[in-house]
Amino acid sequence: MEEKIVLYRGIAVENNKVEETISKIKENGLRGDEGFWKFIGWNLRSSIEKLFYKQNLTINDTRDGFKEFPVIPFADELGAYYYALIHNYKEGRTPLVIKVELNIQRKYIYVDGRDFLYSVFGLWDQGNLAKKYGVQKAFELVKNILEKVYGSKVIRYFQEVAKNKNPYYRIAMCDLATHDIEVVKGHLKNKIVIGGRYGVVFRSAFFVEAPITSKEIIDVFIPEVNKYEFNPEIQIYDWL
Repeated sequence: MEEKIVLYRGIAVENNKVEETISKIKENGLRGDEGFWKFIGWNLRSSIEKLFYKQNLTINDTRDGFKEFPVIPFADELGAYYYALIHNYKEGRTPLVIKVELNIQRKYIYVDGRDFLYSVFGLWDQGNLAKKYGVQKAFELVKNILEKVYGSKVIRYFQEVAKNKNPYYRIAMCDLATHDIEVVKGHLKNKIVIGGRYGVVFRSAFFVEAPITSKEIIDVFIPEVNKYEFNPEIQIYDWL
């Protein structure tokens, strides 16, 4: 049985290119090389279990020698609205939201941890929580939040980084967590509004294998300005 999910991407385009952009995306989909920022992903999933038990794990183990491909950042609807209306918006531009439906079993999708999860894995015991409550209490607090945001499967990865202060080990273990399909599914269910690095606001964030075909595009539209309030329930800077 096919398992389909709906994700969103928020962009902002020049005012005189709105109709052209909407038409192109609906007709041609997304290649992954549009816009200023371009991202390359890699397929780590089949190696997770072997690498999870590797001593002295580093990013060389989790990032070198794997199949690479262009990826496109997507989010939940609130997150996409934030990116379209605030993060990517400039005077003379129009916000747009791209809505897609994807088959999670056919399309490689993994968690985009840049603005929250990598920072938490790397610095959870060095910030405000640890100073206020002590490391053991901070561990329990962070673990409980991570389980709510990413599902129970993320905990085994967090427990490993809690035992090892090597920053490269922590990054590598976070690589494994972000590519774990159960962590992906857990994050898809998150309802907590996150305040991440640089003030970004979202509930869930992912990288999706490109291209996105026209059949996978549900809609491209100008978002309602007042549909969401971007008030995070958890702020990464409160922790770190």
